Amino acid sequence: MFDLLALFRKKPSGFLSNVKAADAWLHTLRQEDEYEAQKQVIDALTGFLKSPEPLTKERLKVLLHLDETSQVFQKKIAETYLHRQSELKRAEDALWKSMTTLFSQLAHSYQLFIREIVAQRGKSEFSRYLPTIAARTLHYYAQGIKWGYFHQEPVQPVMWKRLHKYYLMSESSHFATTEVALNSKMLTTCGNEYMQILLLDMVKPLTLAPVQIEMVDHWLDHWAHLVPLEHDCDPETHMHCVDLSTGVGARKLLEEMHGTNLRCWSMADLYLQIRKSRTGLTEGDRSEHAELGDDCVLPDCIDLLDYVARYWIRPEAARRQYRAPVEDRMMEMACGVGAIHSCLQPEENRPEHKIPFEHWVVQDESEGGYGLVEARPTERAQEGKLVLVKPSGHDGAWEIGVVRWKNDSESGMPALGVERLSDDPKQVELTEPEGGEHVIKALFLPKLYQRDINSSLILQTADFREGRLLDMHYRNNVFHIRLAEVVDNSEEWVRVHFTVLGNRAPSAKAAR
Repeated sequence: MFDLLALFRKKPSGFLSNVKAADAWLHTLRQEDEYEAQKQVIDALTGFLKSPEPLTKERLKVLLHLDETSQVFQKKIAETYLHRQSELKRAEDALWKSMTTLFSQLAHSYQLFIREIVAQRGKSEFSRYLPTIAARTLHYYAQGIKWGYFHQEPVQPVMWKRLHKYYLMSESSHFATTEVALNSKMLTTCGNEYMQILLLDMVKPLTLAPVQIEMVDHWLDHWAHLVPLEHDCDPETHMHCVDLSTGVGARKLLEEMHGTNLRCWSMADLYLQIRKSRTGLTEGDRSEHAELGDDCVLPDCIDLLDYVARYWIRPEAARRQYRAPVEDRMMEMACGVGAIHSCLQPEENRPEHKIPFEHWVVQDESEGGYGLVEARPTERAQEGKLVLVKPSGHDGAWEIGVVRWKNDSESGMPALGVERLSDDPKQVELTEPEGGEHVIKALFLPKLYQRDINSSLILQTADFREGRLLDMHYRNNVFHIRLAEVVDNSEEWVRVHFTVLGNRAPSAKAAR
């Protein structure tokens, strides 16, 4: 039984100044209640920070031993804090304060050695430990930030500046990617520790429960290395950036952002990892996804993966691709799922009522979509709406897209940003595999090779259920498919990936 009241009792302990004595003292701590043991570790660190003794390699080794022993207590206290909230009552704040105090003191203790190395111009007897010291400093400042999220505390600008400073030091000293021991079982780098807190802050952690924040942080223990920082920023490749001269964290990379203090990154490898993990969960195969942790329980774990992916992986159109200005060109537009289905019907099957087209002037164009302006107000083309567009007065094929933003142009008239999803959308019908009578109208979007966008289906929201088995009637084939993860969605529609399980020729009944 955990002695939660131990946090309210004081037992003074001194800090030991050599490794042999420290090992003996730390061995006695392992026999005690973890709360009392952590209290003694905090007391020891307090003494260490106040001690006038010179910093030596021996004292650094004592600090490293103390750190690694305390990680056992940290883990047990964190588990209690996250999973036994109902039992904590008045001890909850005491546990939180104990953990954040420990993280702060460990970070400040390591920081003393960094300052000594800098003051000695790298000639101190423990200079070779600088990569390890810097990584652990970043780690414990980041842990303090994470536990601050548990109490709805945002990151202060001074803390971002501190993190930027220590990462920049590791980079300029050429050890940002050097692997060092965080403990006896885990290796890390300064770059990974720095990127991990940047990524965690990006997912708006103040809106998540502590156990969810902890789960995402656990994932990033294994995934942060997939997101390397780069000096040369390219909006075509990189999605996000951080300015090392400011007191803020990550932000979206825009075309006009430049400077020697800017570091950028791509999410491509992280995106692939999330998709791989998600697929393994949906298919019931966790054998290769142990990094997701024991707290990853379906379906909540998949929901959390989808949540963080929305903040880490921006839509292709949001990369601000180069947009070429366009003159004297108009586009016809049909707005909404119903109008799109009507437009894609064979001419003889189209409804008798007139489809309400809108006409927009093309202001600029990129590989990913269009910037459009209209000469009069509109209510139909709103943010999140699916649209079909084609040049006015032409019989060419429709392109399908989604309105990503809407605002007023310089003239005061409506302006739209439309992301192109496919230049060859097809209307298909979906039915239950057992020959059900209900027919679902859907849109099939073939793979867009030039932008590496995989094929997908667009359904009305009410018709989607992940893992649902359906028959897709397309041309002269019936494809047996399983609906997979959501790629994009609004209140009216969802765009999803799917897996083809087989195909056959249509039966007479299915062919209708």
